Amino acid sequence: MKTIQRNIPPDCLTKQSNNQPWSDFARTSCHTETRNILIQEQCGLCCYCESLVNSGDGHIEHLEPRKKNQKRTYDYTNLAISCNGGNGQHCGHFKDAPHNHDFAWDPKKFSYPHNSETASFFRYLPDGSINPTSINQEKSLFLIGYLGLNCPSLQERRRSHASRLIDALTEQPDVETRNFLCEYYLKPDTDNYLQSFYSLSKAILEP
Repeated sequence: MKTIQRNIPPDCLTKQSNNQPWSDFARTSCHTETRNILIQEQCGLCCYCESLVNSGDGHIEHLEPRKKNQKRTYDYTNLAISCNGGNGQHCGHFKDAPHNHDFAWDPKKFSYPHNSETASFFRYLPDGSINPTSINQEKSLFLIGYLGLNCPSLQERRRSHASRLIDALTEQPDVETRNFLCEYYLKPDTDNYLQSFYSLSKAILEP
């Protein structure tokens, strides 16, 4: 989970009433503006799994669920962009879904992607799995389960990504190749977008 550096929230967001239904807000230009700012803030990546969020995918995510705290509906510090997780198999559409039987919102265990410590909770392996580090295993295990970060489809996508990187390093094990891969996978492009699975790439390219 890459650490997200906060931008300045749009002025229009501070003018929204907490009594306004989110579905009404979703049809406004302020929703579009907020979404675009969050996308830039996150370099185009999902706040949880680091998948690239394309224009037709993803949604504005309430990190603390709206049902738990209505007062934070339009609180910019509680907003981020999440992918849609395929068919709700992971990330924002999975975490508070009825079929997520084993995990429920717990403010004591949830750690925000904007918290610099959060990124240190996870270890990314070449087989596509994410393991907890020793820093805070309770929070690590909760986030992995609550967000579905080791669901089969997501794990397979990470495994394929790791395999491609490792093959590239093995086929041409020279400094020039490594520098090219670091430039491509670890630095934003001209639109300030990163490639998917930044943390996995970093674990392989800069162990």
